[in-house]
Amino acid sequence: MTKENSDNPLWAMAAGCVPDALPWDIPRIANSAGFLSSGMWVDNDTTWTKEALKKTKLSIAETGIQIIDVEVIWLEDNDKLSDKHKMILDVGLELGAKNALIINNCKDFDKSITQFNQLCERAGNDIKICLEFGEFTEIKSLKDAKKFIKLFNHPSAGILIDLMHINRSNEILPEINDPIFPYIQSCDFWNSSKKLFGQDYIQAAVDDRCCLGNGEIEKDILKNVNLSNKDVSLEIRSKNLRDNFPDPYERAKVIFEQCKRFSI
Repeated sequence: MTKENSDNPLWAMAAGCVPDALPWDIPRIANSAGFLSSGMWVDNDTTWTKEALKKTKLSIAETGIQIIDVEVIWLEDNDKLSDKHKMILDVGLELGAKNALIINNCKDFDKSITQFNQLCERAGNDIKICLEFGEFTEIKSLKDAKKFIKLFNHPSAGILIDLMHINRSNEILPEINDPIFPYIQSCDFWNSSKKLFGQDYIQAAVDDRCCLGNGEIEKDILKNVNLSNKDVSLEIRSKNLRDNFPDPYERAKVIFEQCKRFSI
């Protein structure tokens, strides 16, 4: 397989694979490696200027890349959406992204519900609002994420499963073809990360993932994900790959070649 079949579910290069790339370069990097889809960073504190949207739309138009998600919207200790929340979501809508990745950093449960609901209302039916659970968030397990999402009777509300995070929460992979899971973040990793907490786990999540088949994840889990009808974002955040392939174009090619969808 040298290119994805556009009739198949998306097999995307997550933006986290190339954290050193500018947003408008991400589609070009993904396309050069062989992907038909990618994620997208939207951070107005660093790289997202008034020209970023124009340049990113141009790179998408020239490559034909489908944006699987925009990230990341952090729910804050507030009872209303911030301008940054709105900007990230609106960029996702403008770029035709399928999903917006949401992380709950709000300790006030009622306020987090209010913000999530406002995101769903702003999204309408045009983009999925996907809650990511993890040890580093206020919602640390799939069980709690399901309880949270069940509070919303909105078609855009969903849950993002990251294979490393569900391993950390010590839960089994659910029936992923359930519509509540719009897409999956896939990677391989070392089981030692299950014992980490706080900043140590965050560091493992952003530095110590590896390509599919190179770590300790159960192969049946990867096979279940790969053969599902779900869109998959390859969240291969790896310091080892960044060190050995400092050129993000070369790194993306390595990820594409080592993480073929039907090879596990």
